[in-house]
Amino acid sequence: MKRIRDIVGSRTEVYTVQKTDSVRQAAQEMTRRNVRAISVLDGDRLVGILSEWDIMTKVVAEGRDPETTRVEEVMTPDPMTATPDATYAECLVTMLANDFQHLVVVTPEGRVLGTVSLGDLLSLDKRERDEALEFYERFFQVY
Repeated sequence: MKRIRDIVGSRTEVYTVQKTDSVRQAAQEMTRRNVRAISVLDGDRLVGILSEWDIMTKVVAEGRDPETTRVEEVMTPDPMTATPDATYAECLVTMLANDFQHLVVVTPEGRVLGTVSLGDLLSLDKRERDEALEFYERFFQVY
């Protein structure tokens, strides 16, 4: 079974913002990179993840100013992460069981390698997707 490093290892850039950036800056970076979520750092340490959903529900819907609202005010703090050695199936189970669409991939030393999305996993070739879904079904039969 393929590992998450097979997805993030082929990427040349890691998309991040700093926790002190404005939501507007973060949204511009997400738009420029064509991503729906971005890792939030404090220096080089992962502290959160900011998604389109966070921006929509915590900024736009509440009438907050994206220019003055800081990312750290609306991000999802301490996100669940995956290691590069995690399998596609393990990540799929984690996302579906916890109802989120992005996992930050972090080395054991804490270095952010990238973000994997539910869409990344669902766009796998059919065999890989079937293996991941079979693992998911077996996992939930046990619990």
